[in-house]
Amino acid sequence: MSRLEELILFILDRAKNFGIKDLSEFQLFKIPYLIQCLSLKYAGTFFVPDITFVRDKNGPISIDIYTAIEKLIASGYVKKEIIENKKYGHPRYAHSLSGKLPKLSLNTGETIFLDNFLAKLLLLSQVRLREIAYKTEPMQEIQKMERDGKIKKGVLINFSSVTVDPDIVEAYSDVQ
Repeated sequence: MSRLEELILFILDRAKNFGIKDLSEFQLFKIPYLIQCLSLKYAGTFFVPDITFVRDKNGPISIDIYTAIEKLIASGYVKKEIIENKKYGHPRYAHSLSGKLPKLSLNTGETIFLDNFLAKLLLLSQVRLREIAYKTEPMQEIQKMERDGKIKKGVLINFSSVTVDPDIVEAYSDVQ
C-alpha cells in the first residue's frame, strides 16, 4: 500500500473517530495538500514525497489522490457514495472506510503529527478549508500569476515557497 493510500485511510479513520461519517472529494484533496504544506513547514520534508498537485478552479487537486482513492475502493478499504446535492447543483462524492482500518506503517511521530492537525482540519467547513489552502505560500504564488483574472488551471503547484518554521530550524541546529 502506498504512503498516500495510507494517509487517505488514516484521514478517513480519524474523521470516523470524530463522528464524521464521510468526507467529500474536495476534503480529500485539500486536507492532504495542507498536510504537505504543514509537513514542509514543521518537519522540513514532504509527508508524501511522490504526490503532485495542480491548480484547479477550487484550488489544488491531485490526480494521484484520484488514483489512490480508486485503488482503495477496488481493494475494499473505502466506499464511495454519490449523494445528490441540490443546494450545490452537483452530486457530492462521499468517501468512508468500508470496515476496520488495516495495519498502517505510520510511526508514532507521524501519527502524532497527523492527529495534531487533523483534529483541526477535519472540523472545518469546505469553505474554510478552501480559504486556508488559498493562504498557503504555493497558492499565493499562483494567485500572483493570475492577476489578469484568468485561473492558471493545470499549473503545477510548487512547494518550494513554503517556509520552514524558524523554531524548527533552531531546534534542529541545537541538536547537532
